[in-house]
Amino acid sequence: MDPVNRISSTARISLELPKDPTPIFHLEGVAKRFGAIWANRNISVDFLEGEIHALVGENGAGKSTLLKLLFGHIQPDHGRIYWRGRRVAFHHPFQAQRVGIGMVHQQLLIFPRLGTLENIIVGAETSRFGWLNKRRTRSRIAALCEQFGFDLPLDIPASELTYAHRQQVEIVRMLHRGAKVLLLDEPTSLLAPPEVARFLDLLLNLKAQGHTIVFVSHRLEEVFAIADRISVLAGGRIIASSLAAEVSQDQVAQQILSLQEAPISFPAANATVSPVLSEQPAYPQVETAPDGGWDKQLVPCLELKGVSTKPAGHETPLVELSFSIAEPGDIVGLGGIVGNGLRTLAHVLSGFSSFVRGQITYHGEDLSRLSAVQRAQLGFRWLPANPLEEALLPWSSLWENMLLGHQRDRHLQAYGLLRRARVIARSIELLDAHGVRFLNPAQHLKTLSGGNQQRLALARALAGHPRMVILEQPGRGLDIQAQRLLCRQVRSLSTTGTTFLVLSYDLDELLTMCHRVGILYRGRLMGMVTQDMVQRDQLGSWMLGLE
Repeated sequence: MDPVNRISSTARISLELPKDPTPIFHLEGVAKRFGAIWANRNISVDFLEGEIHALVGENGAGKSTLLKLLFGHIQPDHGRIYWRGRRVAFHHPFQAQRVGIGMVHQQLLIFPRLGTLENIIVGAETSRFGWLNKRRTRSRIAALCEQFGFDLPLDIPASELTYAHRQQVEIVRMLHRGAKVLLLDEPTSLLAPPEVARFLDLLLNLKAQGHTIVFVSHRLEEVFAIADRISVLAGGRIIASSLAAEVSQDQVAQQILSLQEAPISFPAANATVSPVLSEQPAYPQVETAPDGGWDKQLVPCLELKGVSTKPAGHETPLVELSFSIAEPGDIVGLGGIVGNGLRTLAHVLSGFSSFVRGQITYHGEDLSRLSAVQRAQLGFRWLPANPLEEALLPWSSLWENMLLGHQRDRHLQAYGLLRRARVIARSIELLDAHGVRFLNPAQHLKTLSGGNQQRLALARALAGHPRMVILEQPGRGLDIQAQRLLCRQVRSLSTTGTTFLVLSYDLDELLTMCHRVGILYRGRLMGMVTQDMVQRDQLGSWMLGLE
């Protein structure tokens, strides 16, 4: 069952709009510029108290920038921001927090060496005579977790938390500070379907308790499940804004894909609109596999036999895991709920973690004997789930980030020296091919939007002629066009012989890309089916541990 259809009936009651909504935020002609780039231009919009207001649009449209302006991370270059009727200028997030505003960022702000409890209360410790009453604080945080149905382990290091738990830490951190306005930047990007359903239920419950929510998302089915109002951004401007009940998903998708920059209005809800996406899955549907599906006659190249690992952090270890990937061009997808072994599998196959039992072979060679560098030399590529933490250098240039992992390629060197001009030219070519929006290859990676950072990481992982590509959550933060482009690129490389293992919490992503789809539950493979035999209900049952 679709996660958005599992939202509780009691929570759905809260979708009714307040009788007399008033603007909690009012923006007039707000603009923000970074060098020659206008991230926001002439933004005029109201955010009404007690509503859930969704911001949608392509990568780099200015959605995250707008949230940061509201939270005081950055200040507008032009225009005015009003808070409850008073003009304000938040110069620091602390000022926004003091009036009841909280934000969950696209890249979660966690102190990995601190415990879960310390991460929640940091910066807002309640003390008496300079002493922290840890027992009372813990009791209060535990009560908050119970109130909203969180199962946070408060005593373990934050580095051992799953993404879903890290997200809960950020939300509880906001609520601990008394936030009544929640700014959420792509909060469901790394959640599995059951977790998405629980999270959307939570947002509706928060709204019912009087909270105002502004959230960014690329998943239109989730937007329409909970949003009262939707605004579409393109080119830094709001090009359309309407009540969710007055528009359809296809109409919103058409606005996102139109790339128009002049302010326009939505057509009437009953108007005829050419469909852009059929039924709007979280991931756009494309044609079936170009080879007509998985060929059982393909020769296995990567084989796992009875692989088991030791427990590590909060991630479930692998237990007697066995499956194979064939070549040329097999695309295998594995899904599951966060914490059920997908991360562990990616680390084992890429050479960053070991296993205690079983065997992994690549073309008959024992893979456990090869380091991560040796695997890369064999043609292995890995896109981690959190590229900004694990694969990118935010304060280095775009071309330097594109070079990582390829700096020893012979065609990029001359007499032991890097051929910088060739590297930059090749970087520009790859960035353009993957739709990355940038001004100069020398600009810092940090200046790109989250979606464009993901595109860059994908461009590097798919560069050259890889033989085996491990993609962890490849669609994270990508807009509709980027998702479609990724599907085409994976399928195209598959036809030329590249083999893929796609690890994703998003079933639509797996069903769109892969020839075969399987589910991991508590480190075990519950089952695997070919694309033409997939039943979503069966996959959903496997994700819950049901045969």
